[in-house]
Amino acid sequence: MAQAENIAHKKQHPSIRPLSSFGVLLPCCIIPFRKKSAHALRLFLRTVLFDFFGLQFSVKFGFKEIPVIHIDHPLDRLIPFDPSKVTAYLDFTHFWIRPMTLLFKRVGIKKALPYCTQFIYLIETVYREAAYIYRFRMTTTARPSYKKGRDGKALRMIRRLDPHLLCIPSLHVAVVVLTRTYYEQAFKELGFSEEECRVYGEELREGARKIIESILYIKQHSVNCIPAALYMMLSLLKGSFTISQGVEIINSLFTDVQDISEKDKKALHAHINFMFERLLLEGCSEDDWTVPVKHWLSNFTPIVY
Repeated sequence: MAQAENIAHKKQHPSIRPLSSFGVLLPCCIIPFRKKSAHALRLFLRTVLFDFFGLQFSVKFGFKEIPVIHIDHPLDRLIPFDPSKVTAYLDFTHFWIRPMTLLFKRVGIKKALPYCTQFIYLIETVYREAAYIYRFRMTTTARPSYKKGRDGKALRMIRRLDPHLLCIPSLHVAVVVLTRTYYEQAFKELGFSEEECRVYGEELREGARKIIESILYIKQHSVNCIPAALYMMLSLLKGSFTISQGVEIINSLFTDVQDISEKDKKALHAHINFMFERLLLEGCSEDDWTVPVKHWLSNFTPIVY
């Protein structure tokens, strides 16, 4: 699929190499070995270890007691389970590393490294801030069993490594929002041409959309998981990420798919927009973005199948 997209991209923009064609090895060979970026990386990995994996497993094995809520919504049934979307889901980490490779190759290490370092600090902030909700309430969804072929193997791997207790806010949603917002601005500041900014911006937005859709198709998240992540990013990216951009992301979901009816697409968009607006209205008088999310989770009534 990625190869076909690259070929189509080259036909439309022959002079601009697509982001999806860049690997992730180069940043891995540079960032850990430069003082400032290595410090940011250590901080990020520490937060992931303790606030993501450690927190989940400590609850799973009974070392901590945090209430766990099943956050599923009836509208989740409108989205068919599609194990093939696991490929897009697993592209999540490469999605935010590939632009670093582009920057290193396009403007050089000296100019690119400060931007890559700043991104790592920001992604660490995303994980750390999300953990304020995870420590208050953990959230999960019903995940169907699937074991066929390569997709089944990938899904089994995810389910072995992920206790699946940190659904709200969705880090997949939050990080792809961070990636598209941050790098679109970085490309402009680093002197990319208008055409490059447009093409790379479109590719980032499209990639983010596919990853967000994938979390619902493989039932790793619920529609309820998206608005909280968007709301969190409004706080963390104040001035860069806007309400209108959040609404645009919501309304772009599933627009080109054939396995969901137009009526159902409208229902999905309406619910996610409603929950996003609810958080915005409840949070407009709060300095702490977590307050309306905690209030929502405190009063959430799980569905009974």
